[in-house]
Amino acid sequence: MSEETKVSKIKGDPREAALDDLFKNYEDETLNVIDLPSKGKFYPNFQGVEVMPLTYLDEQKIINSRDGKADLVSRLLEKSIKGVDVDNLLTMDKMFLLMKVREVSYGDSYDFRINCPSCKTEIKTSLNLSQHLNMTQVPDDLDDPRKITLPKLGVEVEVRFPRSKEEQFLGDYEMSFKNLYRFVVSINGNPDPVFISKALKRMNIRDIKKIIMEVNKGDYGIDPRFIFECPECNYEDTLSVPMDVTFFSVS
Repeated sequence: MSEETKVSKIKGDPREAALDDLFKNYEDETLNVIDLPSKGKFYPNFQGVEVMPLTYLDEQKIINSRDGKADLVSRLLEKSIKGVDVDNLLTMDKMFLLMKVREVSYGDSYDFRINCPSCKTEIKTSLNLSQHLNMTQVPDDLDDPRKITLPKLGVEVEVRFPRSKEEQFLGDYEMSFKNLYRFVVSINGNPDPVFISKALKRMNIRDIKKIIMEVNKGDYGIDPRFIFECPECNYEDTLSVPMDVTFFSVS
């Protein structure tokens, strides 16, 4: 018996064949997403993103993770999307793709509990995400990086969007200011990061707020807000959909 014949006899595992047969009628639920909030403008050779549903094991690993420093959202996206580097995702696209992962995994309806800000009663809330959460895309002429003119100093500053791998440098106002130099490409044509850091510390608050606003660009992406109406005390408010780890589990 030739070596090739021996290999061919042990190559096919009957259990694998049986598993393939068992799941042959599973419908392919992969989504091909092209219309990102950024329109894919800032990713090289962008052809769209494939979004695949989570498996039960994926869900359990996310829910049961005890690594407080781990970026569970990025870990989830690494398992569920293809076509773009997760580390280089813009925040606006990252949140949008999270919504798509949940949609393809669990459906459009999202049931969650939220405490009424007024009477503190825990209220079960249900939303159809595609109907309640609107997406705003960037205009065609938006660049990254891009130049702005400071209102007080009157010079040009070149800024860029943060990427997913840089979210560790963002947070409250103090942390954002401390790391703002990372997202400023140049000030008055000077790209030296030490110069940029020192210049930021001497700037008027109006100039700093202008830079932070331009770096964050919160006008684009998913708007997570919805109108909350408490059935217990009739309180109404605009709240944000909770997008913690439980967002990726069956309600």
